[in-house]
Amino acid sequence: MSNDDPLEPTGTGPHADTAGTDRYLRVEDIPETAPAADLTWQERLADAIPTKRRALKYVLAIAIALLWIVPFIGLLMASFRPLSEIIGGWWHVEGMTLTLENYYGAWNYSTAPMSQALLNTFIVTIPAVLVVMLLGVMAAYPFARFEFPLKTTLFFLILLVMAAPPELVAMGNYNALREFGLFDTYMGLILIHIGWGLGWVVLFLRNFLLSIPTELEEAARIDGASRYQIFRTIILPLSTPALVSVAVIQFTWVWNAFFFPLVFMRSPELYLAPQVLPLMSGRVQVEWGMIAAGSIMTMAVPVILFLVLQRYYTRGMVAAVAD
Repeated sequence: MSNDDPLEPTGTGPHADTAGTDRYLRVEDIPETAPAADLTWQERLADAIPTKRRALKYVLAIAIALLWIVPFIGLLMASFRPLSEIIGGWWHVEGMTLTLENYYGAWNYSTAPMSQALLNTFIVTIPAVLVVMLLGVMAAYPFARFEFPLKTTLFFLILLVMAAPPELVAMGNYNALREFGLFDTYMGLILIHIGWGLGWVVLFLRNFLLSIPTELEEAARIDGASRYQIFRTIILPLSTPALVSVAVIQFTWVWNAFFFPLVFMRSPELYLAPQVLPLMSGRVQVEWGMIAAGSIMTMAVPVILFLVLQRYYTRGMVAAVAD
């Protein structure tokens, strides 16, 4: 048998490992039957059955999930069915008719079309998210790294603003926007969302930045990097998961906000999606199918955004909450 034989029993061939032993078994050493399992199928089945405590947790989790899923299923089915079938109950599936008329009607609704409302919502939401992300990380970095006078007091004021309900400051913002000519404008509503969301963003990003090792910044300082270079080349790239989490949460809040647009927007052509949905109720009868279709279109955008950025969102949330 030559040294080039892969089944060579000695450790001198090219197929031998570094310890000088065979990498492959000889043909006569290969067993004819597979090795026996460590556990029988009865023992594996017994191990797979959860304990009473775990089974109770499973039941509670499934029940909570159904509480969330069943209404959504009803909303989804109502959006694809005519009004005559919805009145009798969306759970009746005998002779079910599927149609896109509700979506077409909501998209081109005469009083306030959902097509224009979704565009208006994008115009308000995207700047409100991007500006809050930028200002939030710039404000959170000093709270995480620097020591300055009144640091604790300022941070307490930020938490105090977060605790205040939006109705508490609505009147002051209402008068301010009228004074500066920003009432019933996209810019005024964007500024309101930026100011209202900045508090929790600073708190969230400050907790995340505390998890970044200071040794990285010290090494950059030794190499001659300025504070701006450290912030741009080290802090911002490492903060990507937290910034994505902020973007998803802020986008969802601004997109679904109803109170602020209701108070600060008056022109029908500027209405946002949450304002348009109540207008589809009609005067003679409630168009449940059209309202359901509009609701599905409205909620689809933040859901798709979350699914696309789910991996980064989870990483950012875990790091910010853990610290």
